[in-house]
Amino acid sequence: MRVAHLKDETVLRFYESIRTQVEAERQLPHKFMTGDPVKQYAATLREEQTGRRVQHNPIEWHSNRRA
Repeated sequence: MRVAHLKDETVLRFYESIRTQVEAERQLPHKFMTGDPVKQYAATLREEQTGRRVQHNPIEWHSNRRA
């Protein structure tokens, strides 16, 4: 999907969805949102938002390793 053709609100909503899911699984033993494809997609969305000067909260990626 080409994010350049999406509205600002849609790009932000997709990015926030990833950020929310990463936060939600922080306490879970299995991580689904830390793979490279998800990180690459989030980076694409973040770059698009930055280019458009859309404010967004950063994603705090957690480690795949267990403490």
